[in-house]
Amino acid sequence: MFQHLASWGFIVIGNDDPSTGFGLSADETIDYLIKINENQNHILHHHIDLKHIGLTGHSQGGAGVLTAISHTKHQQIYKTAIALSPTHEKMAHDLGWFYDLTQISIPLFMIAGTEGDFETKAVIPLEAMQQMYDKIPSPKVMMRRKEADHGEMLYSADGYVTAWLMWQLQDDIYASQAFLGNNAEIYHNDLYQDVHYDK
Repeated sequence: MFQHLASWGFIVIGNDDPSTGFGLSADETIDYLIKINENQNHILHHHIDLKHIGLTGHSQGGAGVLTAISHTKHQQIYKTAIALSPTHEKMAHDLGWFYDLTQISIPLFMIAGTEGDFETKAVIPLEAMQQMYDKIPSPKVMMRRKEADHGEMLYSADGYVTAWLMWQLQDDIYASQAFLGNNAEIYHNDLYQDVHYDK
């Protein structure tokens, strides 16, 4: 996934934190980006656009995205975010990942799958996803990928993930057409359902 996004012109960085739901490793990653951007000896010296930072995560990492953009030190640095099959609010809070959906102030894209009890009954049931979506200030998009289970959601929506990041971070007008307007592709793609977009 990193290589795929990098091939579209993004600087991509991740971490191996086993507890991403707390959002702390996202903050530490931002600290690292700022540090290497100012390091004259680093290959990325002054190549990182700190005004165009996006964040994405899957499952617990999706909850970590919501935590990072709602109440961490660097929450204001993110320009956009994508949460793939994020752990729903009650379960996340029971696990100590206290994100606050009402405090999100950037465009958010939330995607989940429609297959498998783990995805649809445990991690992100449709009713819980809709309730979460309703709490998030606009702009926001939600949609569910048909016939995709929890594990598949890390990759199966990568076309829209890429288009969203191209639009939000690189101002790509062509990519924006997947989402903008009454004739936007997301409303006509038979692979998706439960599509909502509030500007």
